[in-house]
Order: sequence, then structure tokens, then C-alpha cells
Amino acid sequence: MRYLTKLTLSFSGLLAIALVSAGLAFWSARSAEYHLERSQLAHLVHEQYLALSSHAYQLFKQYGDALLIGDRDRGAGEAALLNEIRADISQLRILIAEEVQLVGDEEIEELELLAQIERQINRVLNEFDRVQARASFADPAEYTAHLADVLDRKIDANFQALILEALAEEKEEVAETEAALRAAIALYERAAVAAGVLAALSAFFGIVLLRRGLTRPLQRLLDGAAAVGRGELAHRIDAPGDTELDQVAQAFNKMIDRVAARQDSLSASRDALEEEVSRRTAQLEKLLQTLRQTEANRKRLLADVSHELRTPLTIIRGEADVALRGGERSTEEYREVLSRTREAADHTARIVDDLLFVARQETGDVRIRPQELDLAELVEHAVEASRTLGGSEKAVIFEASVRPAKLAADPSRIQQVITILLENALRYGGEEVRVRVDQAPGGFAVTVADNGPGLTEEEMNHVFERFFRGSNAALRYDGGAGLGLPVAKAIVEAHGGRIALSSDPGEGVQARFTLPERPRLAAAV
Repeated sequence: MRYLTKLTLSFSGLLAIALVSAGLAFWSARSAEYHLERSQLAHLVHEQYLALSSHAYQLFKQYGDALLIGDRDRGAGEAALLNEIRADISQLRILIAEEVQLVGDEEIEELELLAQIERQINRVLNEFDRVQARASFADPAEYTAHLADVLDRKIDANFQALILEALAEEKEEVAETEAALRAAIALYERAAVAAGVLAALSAFFGIVLLRRGLTRPLQRLLDGAAAVGRGELAHRIDAPGDTELDQVAQAFNKMIDRVAARQDSLSASRDALEEEVSRRTAQLEKLLQTLRQTEANRKRLLADVSHELRTPLTIIRGEADVALRGGERSTEEYREVLSRTREAADHTARIVDDLLFVARQETGDVRIRPQELDLAELVEHAVEASRTLGGSEKAVIFEASVRPAKLAADPSRIQQVITILLENALRYGGEEVRVRVDQAPGGFAVTVADNGPGLTEEEMNHVFERFFRGSNAALRYDGGAGLGLPVAKAIVEAHGGRIALSSDPGEGVQARFTLPERPRLAAAV
């Protein structure tokens, strides 16, 4: 049951009790007023009957004295008493009429009794007049006997009986009225006590029911608010009914659901933001590392360029100094000096060109000129041209699992890559070099493998760095600048391919690069 209904029923019950109590009090007041008024009227009628009786006996005595001893005041006393008697009777009629109006027709009998008394008084007065008229001619004994009969029978018997009856009725009515009043008062008291007890019980049970119905839901609401205040968003308030507080609890649960969903959304957003920040931080760190590496490469490049160019420039300057010192030289001598100078300049130009190509590839500015070619045929020609590079003792074996191997590439640059790999294999490898062309996903692959001493793991981590030379190259060959593999890597990647070396110490080196059938558009011009 809803609390509004409980409150309405409780207050309606209390209002009904209050209205009943008010009605009872009003009825009690009206009833008490009625009984008091009836009692007062009964007392007044009783007193008026006493007054009538007194005046009547005085009048009768006056008449008797006048008959026995003579009328000394010539009837003045009798006339005054007679007026009082008439006034008493008139007042009694008024009082009895009020009783009839107050009580009902049951009081009409009193009017009849009053009329009998009035007629009896008139009879007595008529008898006194007849007695007085016979006093002049009657026998005194007969006159006295007649007067005694009037006094004894007419007054003492008849009139007194009527007066006593009227007084008895009024006394009985006063007693009944007082008894009814006492009974009404007792009833009023019992009704008041019952109404008070009923009101007290209603209020008590209403308070108990409302307190019991409000305490637990309010405590659940307080506990739920405290739990949410502690951050326990999984807490829900039990709301089994449909009361106002249950509706408040349900609204509270819905609000907590929305808050929890909002917090979950915020947590997810925060996690996503943290992840994005971490990702961006990692990117920035990677970029910073790249920048640091780039700066380090730039510094190393400058140092390497300075170091690598110092030798050919020293040779050029030395040859020039030799040509300029001394006397006249022959044309052959000048030609020999210029030839050595040209070789040093060519070596320097190749170094600069390779460094420029690698730098442009690192910045994405390299350009290639692709055209249709047969990769197998290109590799085969490079192998034929390189068989004389390592000497007659080197065996170069060429194999092709696919012919033709058509693709779009820059022939000169691909030729340069093949030449670099063959030169490294022939100069630093073993006695046998195998070159193979195979089909690869989306293109073709070229593999150059030797059976030389191979490279260590540390050397494998640096083979594509500029000016790096493995221990084998440093021991067995004085030439070279350490730019071959970086240049090869730059050329292959500019075509959209990949290059990798694999090696185990003592088992040779295997270099493999793949090329797509079509180069990347960004690298083509």
C-alpha cells in the first residue's frame, strides 16, 4: 500500500473520529441543555403549583373567615388572592405549554389536570357564594354544617387531592429528568472515553504502521546513498513494492545505473586516451629515437665522408704535387699522373654518388626509371660479367626456376644491386657462389649465396650500415668503402622490395632480395 494511501486512511480515520467526537460533544451539549431546560421547567411548574396551592388555601381561608366572622374588608382580600390565583394558573399554562413544546404531547395531561384544578377552585368559590347567600335565612346549625361540608369535602378532599397529584407528577418529572440527565452524563462520559481510547489507538497504530513502513525504506535509502558515496556503484537498493519510497529507490537505482554507465564510458575513454597517449608517446619516442639516430647518422656520415674522401683527395693532391715538383717531365709521365688522379676522382665520385643515393632514399626523395625487363636475363648477364672478377678459381653457378621473369624496374640500378652482391660473394666468400632466380609472392626473388666463412651475429646487425666492413673484408681486402650493401638496400626498397642477409659462422652468407612486378608509384618518375 502506498504511503499516501496510508496517510489518507490514517488521517481520514482520525478525522472521522474527530467528527464523531465533535458530533457527540454537540449532541451531549444539546442533550444536557434539553435535560437542564426540562428540569428547570419542572422545578418552575412545581414551585408554581406550590404558589397556587398556597394562594388557593389563603383564599379559601378568607372566604371561611368571612362566612364565620364577617367580611371586614368587604372582599378586598379575596379579590387580591383571586387575581394571584388567576396569575398562577396563567403562568402554569405558559410553563406547561413550554414543556409541551419541549417534550411533546405527553405534557398535555398536565394542562388537563390544571384545568381540573381551575374548575375545582371555581366550584369551591361557587359553593362559598351559595353558602353566603343562604346565611340570612338558613338555620345556623344547617349553615354551619353546609360550610363544614364545603371545607372538608370540596377543599380538603377534592382540591387537595388534585394539588397533591400535580405536585407528585412534577416531582416525578423532576426526578425522571435528573435521572435521565445523570444517565446522559454517564453515557457522555463513556462515549468520550471510548472516543478518546479509539482515537489514541488509531493514532498509536497509525504511528506504528507508518514508522514501521517508513523506517526500513528510509534506512535502505540512507544505506544506498552511503554506499554510493563510498564509490560502490554496484550497490542497488531493494525496492520490492510500489510505494513512494520504493519509487524513489527505483529512481535512485536508475540514476546509479546511468552514473555507472557514464563512469564506465569515462573509464573507457580514459583508458583509450591513455592508450592513445601511450601510443603517441611511443611514436614520439620512436620519432625522437629516429631523430637521434638520424642526427647520429648525419654526424657519422660527415665523419665517414671526411674519412673516406680524405684518402682520394690526398692521392689527388699528392699526384698534383708530384707533377708540379721538379723539372720538366715527359708526356707519358704526365699522362700517368693524370690517370692516377682520374682514378682517385672517379672513386671519390662513386662514393659521393652512393652516399647521395642512400641519403635520398632515407628521405623518400629517391627516383627510379622503371622499364620492362627480364630479371632472369639481367641476372644471367651480370653473372657472366662477374665470372672474371674473382679469378678462375671462383665457381659462379647460375640457376633460374622461372623464365622469363618479367617485371618493371630500373635496369641500371638492379644491375648495380646484383653486381654489389656478386662482388661481395666473390671477394669475401668461399670458392663457390650460387645465384638463383625464383618466383616470389607478387614478384620475383634473387638469391646470392657463397660458402665462405660467414658473418657473426654482431656483424649481421650492422651489415646495412654505411661504411661498415666485416672482419673478413677488413682482413682480405684493402679496397671498398663499405657502401655496397647500404646502396643495394636503398635501391631495392626504392623499388618496393626487400633485401635481407642470413649467415651462420663457417657456413657462408646468403643474400636475398625480392622485387614486385610493378614498382611503387611514389618511387617512379
